[in-house]
This record gives sequence, structure tokens and C-alpha cells, in this order.
Amino acid sequence: MSSHAQRSTSLRNEASPLNNIEALARELFERACRDDSFDDLKRRAAFNCQDAGRLRHWIRAAQAAAGAPRRS
Repeated sequence: MSSHAQRSTSLRNEASPLNNIEALARELFERACRDDSFDDLKRRAAFNCQDAGRLRHWIRAAQAAAGAPRRS
């Protein structure tokens, strides 16, 4: 594993509420959309308005499932 991959893995594993919400969104998304990955959705969201909206939807769904307050 490269040092970059190790660094990004350790950053993702930190226990912050945002990381927990993203992990839950990833789990929900990948359970519902078996032919797509959450990472691909995040990449596409950078330049596609529809995918950006889908990403926001999954993040909000994860926040609702976790009972977390929504950020504007």
C-alpha cells in the first residue's frame, strides 16, 4: 500500500461525525446501487450537477438515518 493510500485510509478512519455520516452514506448507497460506487459518485459530483444532487441526497439520507443535525 502506498503512503498516500495509507494516509487517506487513516484520515477516513478518524472518528469524526462527518466521517461517520459519509461512511453511512457510502454503505447505504452501495447497498442500493450495486453497479456503482460511492467514490465514483463523488468524482462525478465535481463536474455534474445531477450527480452533485445525488451525493447531497445520500449524505442527507445518512444524516437522517443517524439522527444527526443537517448542515445548510
